[in-house]
Amino acid sequence: MTVTRSGSPDLKPRRWHRLFRGRKALRHVRMLDTVGARVMALIVATTLPLAIIASMLAWHSYQQNVGNSTLRTERDMQLAISEITTDLDQTHTLLDMLADGDISSGNALREFALVQTVSQHHYCLLMLTDVEGRPSVVLPSPSTQDAAICHSSEQASPSMMSASARLPVVGIDVLKGERGPLLKFVVPILSNNSVSGYIIAIRTLGWQQSHLRKGDSRLLLGTDNNSRHFLTMPDSSLYSLFPDRPISANLPPKAMTRLERDITSLSQHDIFTSQGITYAFQNAYGPVSLIVATERTAEESHALNIFLIRVSLIVGLLVLELLVVALGASIFLVDPLEKLALAVADWRRGALFAPRTNHSIPLEIRHLEKAFLRATRRLTQHEKDLEQSARNQDMLIREIHHRVKNNLQVVASLLNLQASRIRSHEAREEFRLVRDRVRALATLHRYLYSESGLSALDVQSFLEELCSILLSANSMNAQTRIRLRLDIEHVLISPDQAVPIALIVTEVLSNALRYAFPGERAGHIIIALHKVVPSDPEKEGLVELKLGDDGIGIDAGQASESRTRREGIGMQLIRGFARQINADMTVSNENGTWYTLRFIPERPSLTALAMARKAISHDEDSTR
Repeated sequence: MTVTRSGSPDLKPRRWHRLFRGRKALRHVRMLDTVGARVMALIVATTLPLAIIASMLAWHSYQQNVGNSTLRTERDMQLAISEITTDLDQTHTLLDMLADGDISSGNALREFALVQTVSQHHYCLLMLTDVEGRPSVVLPSPSTQDAAICHSSEQASPSMMSASARLPVVGIDVLKGERGPLLKFVVPILSNNSVSGYIIAIRTLGWQQSHLRKGDSRLLLGTDNNSRHFLTMPDSSLYSLFPDRPISANLPPKAMTRLERDITSLSQHDIFTSQGITYAFQNAYGPVSLIVATERTAEESHALNIFLIRVSLIVGLLVLELLVVALGASIFLVDPLEKLALAVADWRRGALFAPRTNHSIPLEIRHLEKAFLRATRRLTQHEKDLEQSARNQDMLIREIHHRVKNNLQVVASLLNLQASRIRSHEAREEFRLVRDRVRALATLHRYLYSESGLSALDVQSFLEELCSILLSANSMNAQTRIRLRLDIEHVLISPDQAVPIALIVTEVLSNALRYAFPGERAGHIIIALHKVVPSDPEKEGLVELKLGDDGIGIDAGQASESRTRREGIGMQLIRGFARQINADMTVSNENGTWYTLRFIPERPSLTALAMARKAISHDEDSTR
């Protein structure tokens, strides 16, 4: 370790160590496993920032041009809303002035004509009524006005009003007209703090262009930016802002769907672009909303094309550069490394490692081939030694199971011989029970070592042979009065669970053969094992083992009582073995004696040879 003048250790080795660890971590990134990918990643890392900057500049220029359409539409919307608000304020002022003035039946017609002139003939109706709402003076719409503009099915004609008509409701009401929404104003006339009559005025919410004076700013709406103005009612019906100049209200389906959603949700303001047209939505008055649709200008469309050309050129140059780099990397780096990888793969399949040496490839790759050649020779010899050791261990385990089976069979024969010399019937039966248990264990050891690579046994074939041995030991066969029915699925169980299951089956079958069918009674013994679908997802793989007979049965109540009572050794063994496999056991005494055990089979382990081969394959995968 080097020491600086101040006496502190040099930190440069630590920095280099951290840098080395950072580079080592990059090697584990799956996306950069190949040399070609890493070379292209370096090229992309150097050129992509420039491409991003150029694209951002092009996008900024495009956004400036596209934003002009939104700004124009928003400005046109606010101008129209301002004009509507100002016009309505003037209407309120005029009607309030008439109501506060000395208006009567004698001068009402002259006053109404003056108001009509000042408002540029936008009123469809001006009417003076008495205190009960009966019309006394009516100024109809001007003769220069189209009758369809003021027609509304929601407003009765003044000539139709009679003494029985309801009193007018003071305020402003919005009516649906044939050419657009109409506003109905009802202003009370007060005299000595009491209502002496009403002024009723009906006018359009929009304006009639033919009645506007030359130079009016409202004539400029939509003329300088190719925009259209609509008024919409709550039922989504569209009308022109200028009722004497109706225009087509056929909007695209997507835009109409968006506007209908705004109307339904009672939105106050919304602006969006659809199919090159910018739409602005804003509440105008009460339930009436204003919609402005502005088409994209030629300059804005040209800006979009320029943006697309710039982006396409940037992407094209980047792709062309990557293709050239990929081709060069493939010729000088990737192909030699792929040949080396194929040689290693052929060696893993059993062939000799024989790389195709070429002096045109880089020197580092040639050194790598030589290192692989030495390593493959050592690995081949090591794998052979490992597999041979595993085979020897498998043979030893198989021999152990074989000898245990033989010893158990000898013990069972000795027990059988000893039982034949005993005169006591009960003692002889006990010896035979022990003999059956020993034979079950001997049979089990024939299945404990599998050739499939798993240290497990198929419970179906094992139970079939075990039951056959037990029937033969009790002088029973398929043609006797007691018949055995097996319904067992193919289920793999571990050796730790195989022993308790074998002894449970032995106990249940032996008890059934000895006690369930006294005398010459006939019947059936059933053993079934099935996979079941558990209600709890944590008990995946649950199986059910059901054993029983249709004989005379036992007292099931006593069989499931507390263990403080004295029980037979058979029932104690069954319960103890059930606990060993973590099984839920139930005993039933309906139509015989039935035992139901539910348990989850343990995962079988690998044999020594299988583990060795798995270790070898794992080493192969980790070196790739």
